[in-house]
Amino acid sequence: MLNRRKSYPQDRLAIDLGAYHTRFYSATDGLLVDEPSIGALDIDHPLGGESAVVAFGHNAAERIESNPGQLRSVHPLQSDRHNDLGLSRKMLAHFLSTATRSGLIKKGPEISLVLPHQCDVNTASQLLQTCIGAGALKADYQDAAITAFLGTALDHSKPGVVIDFGATHSRLFAIADNQVQFHQTLSCGGDAIDQAIIKGLLERFDLQVSEAGAREVKHRVGAATEQSIVQHSRQSFQLNCLSLATNTNTQFRIGSETISLILQPMLQQLTHSIRLAFAAVDTHIKNHAFENGIQLCGGGALLSRIDQLVMEATDLPVVVVNRPLTCSVRGAASQMVDAVAPLELTEPV
Repeated sequence: MLNRRKSYPQDRLAIDLGAYHTRFYSATDGLLVDEPSIGALDIDHPLGGESAVVAFGHNAAERIESNPGQLRSVHPLQSDRHNDLGLSRKMLAHFLSTATRSGLIKKGPEISLVLPHQCDVNTASQLLQTCIGAGALKADYQDAAITAFLGTALDHSKPGVVIDFGATHSRLFAIADNQVQFHQTLSCGGDAIDQAIIKGLLERFDLQVSEAGAREVKHRVGAATEQSIVQHSRQSFQLNCLSLATNTNTQFRIGSETISLILQPMLQQLTHSIRLAFAAVDTHIKNHAFENGIQLCGGGALLSRIDQLVMEATDLPVVVVNRPLTCSVRGAASQMVDAVAPLELTEPV
């Protein structure tokens, strides 16, 4: 982990601009900002586009929940719809200005951005200019695979192969000498699993559940293997949803067995894609993986028994890293610190 040393400047800021969450992380002060990467869009706004967005982050989620008929959610980093490039810049500028006004970050920080896998060079350039426009002294961006690997290395000194279960994409990769040696996109990301839950509940029970509700169900009672279904079949979760049969808000208790059965077809595809990806890995990387195992990070790593699923697919030791949600942004922060002075890998208070 990162050592809190007062000699480090407090204006070096790593930002993981993720498809689901945006996180600000400081090597000296830890996690500073954790906001959902969403905007609340006024459906009836006459101009549309950027002008129609009335809030971002937690504030947007709260306003959508209280006024679902007037507002809808938009995920700027997940598609090109709704002028999403402009909305991504506006969202990032909002998070930066809010954090500066509240005193969470100093004026004129040096910023290192971690961008979603699907961001192209033009998008990255626009987002860097947004940081400068918001008052950053300088800004650059880091490869998401490299930062996830660096974050993993904070907990496991010799990571073998890393699987980053992201929101829109899951990826298997191997790093050597800070260079990506192997990279393969897997069959699905966390949002696809959430959509499977939404579709499954609609088809089986005529219930409509929000994306946030689907993610909570996934993490509370979902399971990645059939053995987990048997072991956790008595677990259940009370879900707030809309009954389309009666057109009323209701509560529905859903069991782990039901959710896990809904997820099995998608998880079988994931298992198959992991096997195919690992079959394409060269002998040197395979030997490294046999020696040091596979490390799992990202939000999907929180799915119960996902480590067992990967272990069965590869016949290799597998471990979920500590704090998988912040693995990438912590890796980016460690790179910034390491550029100034030697990094002491000690546990922060």
